[in-house]
Parts: sequence; structure tokens; C-alpha cells
Amino acid sequence: MKKLKTFGFLLAASLSVAALQAQTLVYEGCWSPYPNCAGASDIYRDSSGRFWNCGRCGTTSNPNPATCRQVGNLYTIGYWCS
Repeated sequence: MKKLKTFGFLLAASLSVAALQAQTLVYEGCWSPYPNCAGASDIYRDSSGRFWNCGRCGTTSNPNPATCRQVGNLYTIGYWCS
């Protein structure tokens, strides 16, 4: 029974990772918390409307949930730098 529970947990975790990796992220823009755009990051959005920070502006080559981190609603704070 313990092996079956472990297998079920591993299967669920694998499916969750696969589902995240299957998401398409669409480029939203270059964003910074500062008005001079210092430290600006590439921001992407998934099909559910969530924002993902994927690294310094212009450096993201393959955005996906494994290489980016989810962030809050960036339209209420910070600056879009283009």
C-alpha cells in the first residue's frame, strides 16, 4: 500500500510539472520597480493572466515556468520600460 501511495504522489507531481511546462508564455514587456528602469526584467503572461519574471530585459530566450518566477499584478506597481 505504501508503494502505491508513493507512486500516486510521484505521478501527480510529474503531471503538475508537465502541465506547467506546457503553458505558453506571451511577452508582455520590460518592467522595473524604479522610474529610471534600473534592473528591468522581461515579463511574460500565461493563458490565465498571471505574470512571470524571466530575467533581465532582452535576455530571455526560452521562457517557461521552470526558468521564470511568478509575480503579482505588475499593472498596479512599478514602471513599464518598453
